[in-house]
Amino acid sequence: MDQFQAWPPPNNWTQVVIPWSTMLAHANHSPHEIIEWVECQPGGQYHLHGYRSVEGFAFRFENPQDAVFFKLRWEI
Repeated sequence: MDQFQAWPPPNNWTQVVIPWSTMLAHANHSPHEIIEWVECQPGGQYHLHGYRSVEGFAFRFENPQDAVFFKLRWEI
């Protein structure tokens, strides 16, 4: 997937939040690993927000199917 970097992202994209508590509870959930995984996947664009935020990372996906695929991989 390609990262969409403009702000704000389109408001009709599907958002998935990975909280810090989830990342800290699972060794394979580091921000670097998640972003690397997303970058290697086929699909549309994604937007990332919330870096250094207390709640975690908010990934927004252009294609709802990409969001579902992401949730199946990273949400516990």
